[in-house]
Amino acid sequence: MAADISTAETPNRQLDVAVEVGDGWTRKLTITIPPERVGRARAAERKRLSKRVRIKGFRRGKIPADVIEQRYGDFLDEHVRSALVEEAYREAVDETELRPAGAAHITNVQYAPGERLTFQAEFEIMPSVTLNRLGGFKLQRETAPVTDEEVREILDRIRSEHADWNEVDRSPKDGERVSVAIEPLAAPDAEPTGEARPYQFVLGSGEALEDVEKAIKEIGPGEAGTFDITFAGEGDQVAAETRRLHIRLDTVEEQVLPELDDALAATAGDFENVAGLEEAIRSDLARHHEDESEARLRGEIMQAVTDANPFAVPHALVDRYLDEMIQAPEDADPDKVREARTELAPLAEARIKEQLVIDRIIDEQELQASEEEVREEIERLAEARGISTHEVRRQLAREGSFDAVGRNLAVDKVFEYLKTESSIE
Repeated sequence: MAADISTAETPNRQLDVAVEVGDGWTRKLTITIPPERVGRARAAERKRLSKRVRIKGFRRGKIPADVIEQRYGDFLDEHVRSALVEEAYREAVDETELRPAGAAHITNVQYAPGERLTFQAEFEIMPSVTLNRLGGFKLQRETAPVTDEEVREILDRIRSEHADWNEVDRSPKDGERVSVAIEPLAAPDAEPTGEARPYQFVLGSGEALEDVEKAIKEIGPGEAGTFDITFAGEGDQVAAETRRLHIRLDTVEEQVLPELDDALAATAGDFENVAGLEEAIRSDLARHHEDESEARLRGEIMQAVTDANPFAVPHALVDRYLDEMIQAPEDADPDKVREARTELAPLAEARIKEQLVIDRIIDEQELQASEEEVREEIERLAEARGISTHEVRRQLAREGSFDAVGRNLAVDKVFEYLKTESSIE
């Protein structure tokens, strides 16, 4: 389907645009620039060029038009064509009030000096989201209780963080800290050169290769040995390889955990006793469970809303989202990148749908955050971070995330609104 859209003519601006509606959100503009405007653009560029170039026998700015055309005609063709296409495309988008979702594909450029310039621009537009149903869903909120096991895990972690390390004179085992010096050998029969690199890590923590840990367990403090270590390959293209390493074990330290008493509670967070520490841990875990529950509920609500209001997402938006997600380096394997994009495309489409639906609800229900709400949120952030509101504003400006404060508040309003529209058990 095609429709001609006439435009107003001004002294320096004239354009004819025809819009063709393609599949989905695709639109094709056929744009025509009349010869008068093309001629003015070429004359202006010719004049600018006359002031920049040097031609023997002529002063700058006084070079005749026919001489410029003879010498630089091809350059003028390319420059005028490129500049007018870019300029006219922007104007046509404004005239038609279309909102491109991505870059346009420019084709069929027809141009000759003294004649009109025509071209076609094909692109996808931002989707028009119609929300026919936002409520009436039956949803369930599940919040996991805080268990004694979770509390014990946190307490054990606190004890580990405040542990002492005592040196022992024996071979190490998992959970003990070792200090080693490791040197790769150039050949199987090569001798160490003394250029070993020092390392310190806890055995069994996953910081070192399994073969390296196994080798270290075979020697004692002050001892050294030469070991064949297997290094795994990267992906399907690189095979595993074996290298010979010279490993010297310098020290072995066993962890001595502190008692879980009031002294540890005071050290860990200025608590009066263990009971106060445990109470704080339970409170933090409860908040964490509440946050997880809220995130799951929001996900279920948004899934219900997007399922009830289906619409297609422009490919351009998905491609841009995937570009931001993957950010593949220039030397990345193209097959791996394509595989990743294919795998992540459904997730990208779902996230885009959510954002478009949220944007639509914010507009329809007028849920934008007010200046007062943003100010109060900044005050809350300042108190939580222990800094001034001025410093919070500086941090947000530096991170480019100031607008995100209002956006997050509006999103919170959206979900509060959606929860009131459905049944949540």
